[in-house]
Amino acid sequence: MEKKRYLSITLAMCLALSALAGCGGGQTPQPSQTQAAGNTKEESQQAGTAGESSNDTAEGASRETILIGVSGSITGAAPINGLRTKQGAQMAADEINEAGGVLGRQIELFVADDGGAQDTAINAANLIISQDVVAQVGPNLSGMALAVEGLLSQAKVPMLTGATSPKLVTTIDNPYLFRIRAADTVQAKLAATYATQNLGCRKLGLFTNSNDYGSGALNVIQEYLDGIGTAYVAEAHNTGDTDMTSQILKLKDAGVDGVIIWTDDAETALAARQFHDLGLDVPIIGSPSISTPQVSGLCQPQWLDNWYCVTDFTASNTSDHVTKFVKDFEAKYNETPELYAATYYGSIYILKDAIERAGTTESDALLKALNETDNLQGVVGKYKPNTMREMVHEGIICKLEDGTAVYLDSITVED
Repeated sequence: MEKKRYLSITLAMCLALSALAGCGGGQTPQPSQTQAAGNTKEESQQAGTAGESSNDTAEGASRETILIGVSGSITGAAPINGLRTKQGAQMAADEINEAGGVLGRQIELFVADDGGAQDTAINAANLIISQDVVAQVGPNLSGMALAVEGLLSQAKVPMLTGATSPKLVTTIDNPYLFRIRAADTVQAKLAATYATQNLGCRKLGLFTNSNDYGSGALNVIQEYLDGIGTAYVAEAHNTGDTDMTSQILKLKDAGVDGVIIWTDDAETALAARQFHDLGLDVPIIGSPSISTPQVSGLCQPQWLDNWYCVTDFTASNTSDHVTKFVKDFEAKYNETPELYAATYYGSIYILKDAIERAGTTESDALLKALNETDNLQGVVGKYKPNTMREMVHEGIICKLEDGTAVYLDSITVED
């Protein structure tokens, strides 16, 4: 694997701007993924307005195939996330098809660009529903998942998402929604537990995004810290902020001995630089964002000294199922997989398992089978839904070494 180039501070700042899409680049879809019927390549890249299929029968796809919708951010602020989503799902579909398919039928993917925003995610979901899919996987961001879950429920289409906001189960009860990553109720509690029990922090700084993702985790962390009597100082920032100096200095002046940061990709990279520049030299535990190479690659390694993170997946995990996945993904795409690839690779295998047990793709039978998934091994853990259809109940602790998330331990959290 090529040694990571240090990107400039200018790029980190550029990524934090609302127009950061111009600072990132996508990659050409794999040859097995042709554009949807009637759409040019350029049209398929318009956020939420066009899709692409894994063969030439996207529109009104042949019923000889099992059609699964994929909602991924192919354009928008972080196109690499959508690319990895698509690659992971396609790799699973290819493996399954090469092994004979499901119930004697091939899996076909219909990929719609959700643009990384709520309005385009709604358009993408409507487009996917119109294709008569058996299920949708994605979107991955919590705000987008909250925006579209009702549409999928109304259409009776099962939705498998990596979105982690507690609101997806605390404020809604959608029988068609399955969460295929550990929720923030698991991940955020794990971060707080590790900070206090393993790192010995006694006065924590909590630095969170004010959006659904950050505020949901903040509530979980505060409840845990209040319960064990650990002091904390909370500071918030907004999506798109380019200067976090005042909040970071408040944490430093308060004398915190550790920080938990829970925010999106661009803001994580920016905060890493500003923590370093302002001399806040304490252990920092990041959300899963910093475990991905598309985020850690925006940071110089010294910015991440004394950083840890909680996550669902890291390529440095030496378990047999992870090492095989990493090897196969690198052979297929010449890239190392990360969280998005692993999550949506697993989503297709969850659906394969459920369809085989149901013996049909009919909605009610598929829904029942998904609810009866029983410790199916995936690369982000074992899948077994609880009463709120949360399928993953474990997290990983990593330490950032030379800018890379290195596996330390896997921890299961009881519901």
